[in-house]
Parts: sequence; C-alpha cells; structure tokens
Amino acid sequence: MLKTSHSYQLPLLIYLLFMAGCVPKQGITKARNDLSTVNQQLKQHDAGLTALEKDRKKKEQLNEIDDTASSRIKKFIDKTHQQLDTLVRNNTVLIGETALEKDDWDRLRKALSFSRKTSKIIGDKIEFLNELIEQNLVLRIDQDVVFAPGKYEVNPAVAEAIGRLFEPAAKEIDYLVKKYPDFPLSLVITAKGYSDATQIAEGSGLYKELKERVKLQTSNPGNRELNKELSVARAEAVIRLFKNYTVNRSKTGGNIRNILYLHEGKGESYPDPKISNYQVNDPRRRVVLLFWSIFPD
Repeated sequence: MLKTSHSYQLPLLIYLLFMAGCVPKQGITKARNDLSTVNQQLKQHDAGLTALEKDRKKKEQLNEIDDTASSRIKKFIDKTHQQLDTLVRNNTVLIGETALEKDDWDRLRKALSFSRKTSKIIGDKIEFLNELIEQNLVLRIDQDVVFAPGKYEVNPAVAEAIGRLFEPAAKEIDYLVKKYPDFPLSLVITAKGYSDATQIAEGSGLYKELKERVKLQTSNPGNRELNKELSVARAEAVIRLFKNYTVNRSKTGGNIRNILYLHEGKGESYPDPKISNYQVNDPRRRVVLLFWSIFPD
C-alpha cells in the first residue's frame, strides 16, 4: 500500500510543479492591456507637463511668479519628463514581448503596479501645480501707502491694518492647503522691492543711512546703488510684516512642513514688463511685489 501511495504522489507533485512554473495566458493578456492603458495615461501626463511649462514661462515673462517658484516648477517638469520617458519605454518593451517566462510574468505585474502608483502621484502633482499656476501669485503693495517719503520703516498705522493687504494671498494659500490635505507642503514667500530713479540728495538723512547700509559693498555708492538698497530695505520690511502676520494668524495648515521667507531689491528695474511708459519719478515704480508659492514635497 505504501508503495502504491508513493506512485500516485510523485506524478501529482510533478504536475503541481509544472503548473506553478506556467505563465497564465489570460493573465498575461490582461496585464499587457492594463499596462498599455497606464502607458497612455503616462503619455497624457507628459503632455500635461508641456502645457504646464508653457504657462510657467508666460508667468515668468510677465513677472507674475518669483524666481524660486519658477525654478522649482521647472525642475519638477524636467525631472518628471525624464522619469515618464524612461517608464514608458520600459513598459513598451514589456508589452511587446512575445514570450514570457515565470520571471518575466513577475516583472510585468510589478511594472503594472509601479506604473499605476507613479501615474497617480504624478497626476496629482500636475493637477496641484496647474491650479497653483492659475492663482494670482503676486500681491502688489504701493510703497507710497506703506512707507512715508524717504523712509523704509513701515508706518505704524499701516502695520496695524496690514492684515487687509495680505488677506487675499492668505486666503488663496488656505484654499490650496485645505484642498490637498494629504500633500506635505512647503510655502515660499518672496518680497521684491522696486524704486523709482529719483536722485537721493547727498548729505540727506536717507543718503547717509543707505550709504551706511552698503558700506561693505562700496564706499562711494551712486544713485542707482542707493535706490537699490532702498528697495532692499523696503522689501525686508514687508517680508518681516508678512512673517509676523502668518505667525499670529490663527488659521495654519497642519500639512505645511516648511515656510521660507525671502526678500530682494530690484532697484530701478521696472516691476511690470507690460508697462512701457515709466517715468523717472513714477509712483508705479515704487512698489513691493509679494510673491507666494506652495509646493508638494
């Protein structure tokens, strides 16, 4: 009896081993079709990146996005283009293979799982950045309202009401934070100060203060250097106010991991490239542009 039992078990074992090593044809066909569908989604994401890059360039040319945000979006676009290109090419090879062994079948399933997850992540990030690009990412602050003539410290009366100036940007930030609660986010706030080309009288209080500020750069600054330093000082004052405002504000996003505050002075550069008739002493030039951007990490 024992000998007979063994004689039945051996063929059964061989059959099971054979079946385990077989690749199911129906499963292969379905996996290839599914992977082909995902590949089309990946190609659509690639086209979406191209459209996003076009919008980024347009905002950059119009000075409607700060350099940090523009650079980060471009870096994401370039990196993701390469990632998608590699993934689509690898998937295309798998889809087109005529014969698959057991190991190849495992590769096909893993490729499908990985591609689905990647497509979801990339698609969500593109959607987020498209919505970000569509927002008004810059707040224009007239220096004549915020600063007294020849000053770069904020008028105390204005400082108390500064929330009204910042509220539009803050609401847009809140909107994105609430809409994408699953994204860990980084917030970048940049203030760019601009000045007119008015001569700063040598020997005046403002002249002496600005000259002291730039003494490490030059001992004999010209009017252009002084106006640039004035724009730096005013941008610094505005970013300091916005920092205090965000700290004291009760609505904070729990998924914002990092907040970066930056400021720079653009001096006598023109703040709006669409305007071609700026004058030397033009109030439209005396502005601080407050840019905001928020990114998924």
